[in-house]
Amino acid sequence: MADVSGILDGYDPEPEFAEAAKIGRRTSERYRAMQDGLPYVVFGGKIYIPREEAKEWLRSRIKHPNQRRKSA
Repeated sequence: MADVSGILDGYDPEPEFAEAAKIGRRTSERYRAMQDGLPYVVFGGKIYIPREEAKEWLRSRIKHPNQRRKSA
């Protein structure tokens, strides 16, 4: 059987990704299901999350408070 580990460098199986991110697997599934959701790939019938793309996805979701609004 051919070694595919090199192909999957930089990709985490979804359960491992969720554990490393300290979120539940169901939360990871919900993030994937969003319209502009968490990127993923299906390979060999399993779901893998690309680490760098997941970080970029998270960065794109950063919210900045309204600087003009005075704090209460």
